[in-house]
Amino acid sequence: MESYSRIILAEPDRQVRLTINEFREKEYLHLREYYLDFDEEWKPTNKGIAIELNIETSKEMFIATSEIISLAESKQVVEEFFGELIRDVYQK
Repeated sequence: MESYSRIILAEPDRQVRLTINEFREKEYLHLREYYLDFDEEWKPTNKGIAIELNIETSKEMFIATSEIISLAESKQVVEEFFGELIRDVYQK
């Protein structure tokens, strides 16, 4: 059962999706490419990765994402574009 899915890259004939689901009582994060088939349905390809999702991998992904953003942008720009999103996450 899929518990989370977000399209992070959308093109007319392909998508990259980040999904989280459970398999054998463990949660996994998938980053996978999808293609649009002849019936106009999105299907997963074998291009992608799956990693076990736990507090340690979540922490490391958060750190890596923060570092990537900070390499490209100043603190002010990060706050401008992501501040509301970050506040919303922590208010839930």
